[in-house]
Amino acid sequence: MKTKSWLLLFFAIGLVSWLCYRFFIVDFLYPYDKNFKDFVLTNTRPIENIDPKSSNYEGYEEIAAAIGDSKVVFLGEQDHGDAPTFLAKTKIIKYLHEKMGFDVLVFESNFLGLNRALANHDDLSFSSDPEYKKFISPIWTNCTECSELFSYVDSSQLTERPIFVSGMDSRLFYSNEGKFPIAQLIEILDSATIFDDSSEKENITKSLEVLIRDEYEASLSTAKIDSLYNFFDKAEKRLKPKSFLAQSLRSLRGFTLNALDTAESNNARDIQMSDNFLWLKNEVFSDKKIIVWASSSHLFKGYRDLPYHIGRDNDSINTGTLIADRISDELYVLGFTSNRGKAGRLYNPKYELVKPVKNSFEAFVEETGAEYAFTNFKDYELQSSKKSTFWMNGIAHSPNKFDWTEMFDGIFYIEEMYPCSDVLNIDKFALD
Repeated sequence: MKTKSWLLLFFAIGLVSWLCYRFFIVDFLYPYDKNFKDFVLTNTRPIENIDPKSSNYEGYEEIAAAIGDSKVVFLGEQDHGDAPTFLAKTKIIKYLHEKMGFDVLVFESNFLGLNRALANHDDLSFSSDPEYKKFISPIWTNCTECSELFSYVDSSQLTERPIFVSGMDSRLFYSNEGKFPIAQLIEILDSATIFDDSSEKENITKSLEVLIRDEYEASLSTAKIDSLYNFFDKAEKRLKPKSFLAQSLRSLRGFTLNALDTAESNNARDIQMSDNFLWLKNEVFSDKKIIVWASSSHLFKGYRDLPYHIGRDNDSINTGTLIADRISDELYVLGFTSNRGKAGRLYNPKYELVKPVKNSFEAFVEETGAEYAFTNFKDYELQSSKKSTFWMNGIAHSPNKFDWTEMFDGIFYIEEMYPCSDVLNIDKFALD
């Protein structure tokens, strides 16, 4: 009897401790805004599926209604290997193209490569490069879960409303043999009498080839670096300011600044991506609706208002903030988050996700029981005049406490994350 009493006592103490933790300590450690939680529980809409081949779009009309008359839609991703996110983004792209008139898809990829055909057009008439995929990183082109995206884009080229594939990144990714062929641009610049003489042409070409080959490990003398920047300044003055060649040189300057950045920040790259995108929007696709495919870390708004930096320690701005400064009324930024699972890019180690903290956005959505869901943060802004900071794993699968409603206009929730599978079956880090 005595032993039984002790067991009952221990059980009672354990139960009381758990109840205190669950209903008092957790809320003390992770306080939350009850009004915001109520908003999430009431306004989160379930999404039926993320299969881009499925004709069932139940729930996607909610996303379309939230986007409304926006002419630019940003589709983020927590990391560059998030397979379910890529499936969902593909399905959204198909919906936006077929039902809402979005005809342009701009990747976080090689601006010079994906837009090089513009070099021969004074009127900047655009046509997608038939070999566009070689200017896009294999983290996407080799991801099995992106296959339907590229099949859809390719098939659209045979229709009356093709999807135009472009890029905004100053980095010169190239998946074909060798490095990015800068020689083509050099010859076009030469024919436009940009170089003072053959010696300058040779020196500039060699410096760019070193940067393209070695990028962040590139070693150039101070004299060669100065010559590059002086050339960029001079060449821009000799070209029409809104021409593709002038923008190419601005992008090359951004590429150079990023590669040689001793502070190791993303600032130069993000600034140039925003400049490249705004040029594309204003000069090339002014009459079209645009979708942007990139990392959420580049696309969210309001970087200046963050209580602390995310990403690299020396970052102080990002692409989405700079673009929103200019076109906030035309823009809808859709982020993604997930509750559990694994992640990791192709050809890189995979990792277990950090479990969302108690009273996080993910925990609130989990209460709805939805496997996939959409929450329109713009509705919260309409319903509440009060800002609300809350925990969410919206960037790089890491929990942060921000006013996320100021950073994203809406969030697509995925219950379980898993990494891309490799179409080539050569990823040595692939999960069993």
